[in-house]
Amino acid sequence: MFNRDDLLEQLGSSHTKKIVERFEKFAYIPTGIINELSNLALQEDWGKNLFVLKKYIAVHVPWSIETHAYTFNRDQFYVTAGHLQTRYGTPIYLVFEKNRNPNMQPWVLKKASTDIYAPDFPLPPSIPLPPQIEKGAEIVMSHDHILGDNEDRVSFLKDAPPVAQMCAVSGSIQWSINRSLQFSYWYYGRMNYLVPLYLRDREDITKQPDVIATVQVNSDNLRVRTVLAPYMPYANARMAVKRHDQLPPWLLDSWRDYSSKLSEDQLEDPEQNDVN
Repeated sequence: MFNRDDLLEQLGSSHTKKIVERFEKFAYIPTGIINELSNLALQEDWGKNLFVLKKYIAVHVPWSIETHAYTFNRDQFYVTAGHLQTRYGTPIYLVFEKNRNPNMQPWVLKKASTDIYAPDFPLPPSIPLPPQIEKGAEIVMSHDHILGDNEDRVSFLKDAPPVAQMCAVSGSIQWSINRSLQFSYWYYGRMNYLVPLYLRDREDITKQPDVIATVQVNSDNLRVRTVLAPYMPYANARMAVKRHDQLPPWLLDSWRDYSSKLSEDQLEDPEQNDVN
């Protein structure tokens, strides 16, 4: 009997920065099928070795299981490839089959296709929304990490006193939130926000910001863990939208400039890794 609880146990906790590694312990993912999925889907830049695509399904397939957005038949289960579609708008499906090798992953990705032999076609998973930002919430910053460990990202603030630096960053966050410039960002098993910070010029907010703040909504405050260069959070921001063109154009432009330079480690944990 097909058991969802068994699948969830095999997946393990989503609270990990190694989300692709977690998924590859759940299912064997052949490179050829990832390439086929990339060829089927509407064209977009998935980075070196299609790692962002691997990460995309490593997030969306578990969402499908968690929310019952799957179908099954005997030793196979079927999910959509997230919200990916062909250039003609046809949904793409993934077929997982039980691994016959008991010493390997419990599942194998057998097929990526627009046409599968399933009793019912699954629906795409719902993309979770981050918690609502309450007006007037206190902004709490990891000052040492933002303006110490990563001071090169805001080098133009280096001559300002620490309190002035914090005020500049928190004020810019509030300014952007007041204009609804924040957007969703998946990280460490939960949805957060990315907030573009225009610290030197606000005449054109369609342009690339100076940095991006990662903001976690807590019960009584907004926790700012770090600030990132504009290209750094693309992979995790891509998890949170149905199509890549729903992301800000400046993020797409920045990603295009750096996608071929970023390693898998840098894409797995954008808040800890930078381009050398």
